[in-house]
Amino acid sequence: MKAIINRGALLEILSQAANVVPARSPKPILGCVKISTLNEPGGNALRVMATDMEVTLESTLGQVEVKEPGSALLPAMKFLEIITNAPDDTLVLETNGDQTTITGSDSVFKLLGFNSEEFPPITGFEGQPDFSLPAGTLKTMLDRTRFAAAKEMSRYAINGVLFERKGKKLMLVATDGHRLAQTQDQVAATDAKEVSSVVPLKAISLLERLLAHPEHVVHLQFRENKLYAHVVEQTADGKPATSVGTILSSVLVEGLFPPYQDVIPKDCDRKVTLKREEFFSAVKRSALLTNEESKGVKLSFSAKQLVVTSRAPETGDAKVTMNVSYSGEPIDIGFNPHYLADALKVATVDEVVLEMKASTKPGILRLGPDFLYVIMPVSLPS
Repeated sequence: MKAIINRGALLEILSQAANVVPARSPKPILGCVKISTLNEPGGNALRVMATDMEVTLESTLGQVEVKEPGSALLPAMKFLEIITNAPDDTLVLETNGDQTTITGSDSVFKLLGFNSEEFPPITGFEGQPDFSLPAGTLKTMLDRTRFAAAKEMSRYAINGVLFERKGKKLMLVATDGHRLAQTQDQVAATDAKEVSSVVPLKAISLLERLLAHPEHVVHLQFRENKLYAHVVEQTADGKPATSVGTILSSVLVEGLFPPYQDVIPKDCDRKVTLKREEFFSAVKRSALLTNEESKGVKLSFSAKQLVVTSRAPETGDAKVTMNVSYSGEPIDIGFNPHYLADALKVATVDEVVLEMKASTKPGILRLGPDFLYVIMPVSLPS
């Protein structure tokens, strides 16, 4: 293989691939990226692939001039370091056996790799997607849910984000047992196939990194217990602008996601409208005087007023007052301030609605017509 490559474009792809490569593995091959030349209809291209056997990233780079076709399997982190520190706009990659020479204007690196045929076989995106949506829309939906997913591996069935699609409606849900985030939007569907699958957090994190351009389109496909996400640039008529793009595939989380609809309270009879920025500020400031023993802040609602208080025995206490639109019976309820902040900081509306039943019952925070957040109360010291 011999190719002249745009260094900046290669660096962007390698940086994404490096997030897939495992830090430690008994298989040295998994610490590598595979690069191979392609002869695309629009011209030459270079494909870069990385996998940890659960998540795979396959990116196609069009800013390349192929002199000789071929492939190479190179240590990912060392290859990335060389490309990162090169001062050149373009670099020449030339492979001879297991050795690849990387040539710049004033440098020559000879990097030892492996036989590219040893790289694990990769299954790619095939046929039509189940549904598609703009990258910006998907990123917003992931921002609204991923933080609520369980991090403990003992709760495997909820270690990810549920993708639930019915017709042209896509619902994303995440929960850790203490709170639940749910958001929805419309998608372009190619068939009536329903989807209900949990995508693991590592794949969610990698997918979000690919959504830097809101105008790009993401085609999603669920098959054989795997997710395939193809991120591409498209023209105004909805057709791919180029064959260049990135495909992320990931195994799905095993097990059944809990029946989340049962968690959403149906009998909240106390509602209050809050200015999001003011409420967010009050929560953040009150949280400054909490500790491991007193993790919660108390929300005290009375006629047209909210008082947010916190207390840490060894530090002191805090009190923040704000005017609100509330006319119900007075109520005191405690919440984890960090859980409240997680939802408030990703909301885009000016006002949110908090619904409550009692101090011992979960509350609902409605952050717009398509973003709902359920949060369990916490006990506060008297």
